[in-house]
Amino acid sequence: MKKPAILIIDDEVEVGTFLEYYFRVERGYPVDVANSGGEAKVLLKEKKFDLAMVDLKLPDTDGITLLKMIKEINPVCEVIIMTGYSTVRTAVEAMKLCALDYIDKPFKDLDELDKIIDYAVNRILNKKNIAGEEIEDFSSKYGIITSEDSPFKDLLLLCKKVAPRKLSILIEGETGTGKEVVARFIHANSTRADFPFFGINCGALTETLLESELFGHEKGAFTGSQGLRHGIFELADKGTLFLDEIGEATPSIQVKLLRVLEIGEFFRVGSETAIKSDVRVIAATNKNLHEAVGHKLFRQDLLYRLDCVCINIPPLRERRMDIIPLVNYFIEKNLPGEDVRRDVEFSPEARELLFNYNWPGNVRELSNVVARAMAIRESSSMGPECLPNSISFQNSKRFLEQTGNSSQNLEVTIHELSQRARKVIPDNESIDIKEISKLLRREVDSIIKDIAERVFEETGYNRSETARRLNVNLRGLRYLLNEKK
Repeated sequence: MKKPAILIIDDEVEVGTFLEYYFRVERGYPVDVANSGGEAKVLLKEKKFDLAMVDLKLPDTDGITLLKMIKEINPVCEVIIMTGYSTVRTAVEAMKLCALDYIDKPFKDLDELDKIIDYAVNRILNKKNIAGEEIEDFSSKYGIITSEDSPFKDLLLLCKKVAPRKLSILIEGETGTGKEVVARFIHANSTRADFPFFGINCGALTETLLESELFGHEKGAFTGSQGLRHGIFELADKGTLFLDEIGEATPSIQVKLLRVLEIGEFFRVGSETAIKSDVRVIAATNKNLHEAVGHKLFRQDLLYRLDCVCINIPPLRERRMDIIPLVNYFIEKNLPGEDVRRDVEFSPEARELLFNYNWPGNVRELSNVVARAMAIRESSSMGPECLPNSISFQNSKRFLEQTGNSSQNLEVTIHELSQRARKVIPDNESIDIKEISKLLRREVDSIIKDIAERVFEETGYNRSETARRLNVNLRGLRYLLNEKK
């Protein structure tokens, strides 16, 4: 099992050095030391820690402020407050903010320090064991696959922690990251697990149809309404309602959702009778709702109601350690029932391409890529030829091998890639054209650099011959080769 990562925050260098030795040498744990609040903030943004030992008095901040910040950034991180100026008031305040313990400096009784650290580490490891068991159980039902050191495990631990609470939850994440799967995980771990779970995509229906689906309608409420229809809020009583793409809800729907969340009642379309319903709402979005509030596209009061707890699912490119376990899972999932062979796998070259790909469509895209490869494979070993061009051509050398020196083939292939790029660029108001330009320029520069390096190597590092073959002057060649360094 992965050892817990420790962060020491103390402006006394001697204390930092002692605790670093204590954890790193005597216990073999990875340790980082910060001597100020500023240094701690940088480390907390860069790394994920399991335990933080925080001095109460620092030159640029205090331990209580850091405790709040740590819990905001990483709610599952345990915190032990250290101080040489112990007071009952600060101790109580720290414990109220979920600090694990509170110890005095200097550490006169090392046995007591050992006991506190043993308790903290056992608590961390137990939590990880519980999370691991939960993930394993849940993966068999819903397909959540993670590696041993995946940040997704901490996320699921947080979900399990808030699941029993009567709180609305907002799940943020790119398309294809598994927001509904996480919502089902929360529902399955809540006291509502024996009641219905309903999911609806707010961006897939017109306003009138969405209103009818959510709240139901009376007979004759509108043209074509031939009978009474119960809405999802009514059907999901005592259960959970998952509102996907909540950012696409119209202002009128937002007002009605706010009413349900505030007083727990609603009206069927065409009815004047209020209906009560006890529904836990989990909303999801791939938009920045705070920006949408700023542009007056989303109600601020509704955001406050939905955002009691915010779960942010990292994109697949930020948890690459999960790619290969997911690939293996999808291979097994796509094996035909009659196929007794269980040795189907991607070749090492294909696995490297899958690992290095950026996965803009996240887990959903990976699932489709594996399903496609399984469908077109000729043998139990699936090579790069089983992958889409967008993945197999990410390596420019392979790109050149495939296109050869034919300018016609090259032109056709570049055109195909540009058409593919147009299709995956999101069609909404949050397009960052500068970022897209930056990505395109980076890829073009990468290809040009690889071409120059390959030709330079082929000519035996002859600059004149390389420049002639690349149709550039020597100054231009120097620029390209210097860029490579």
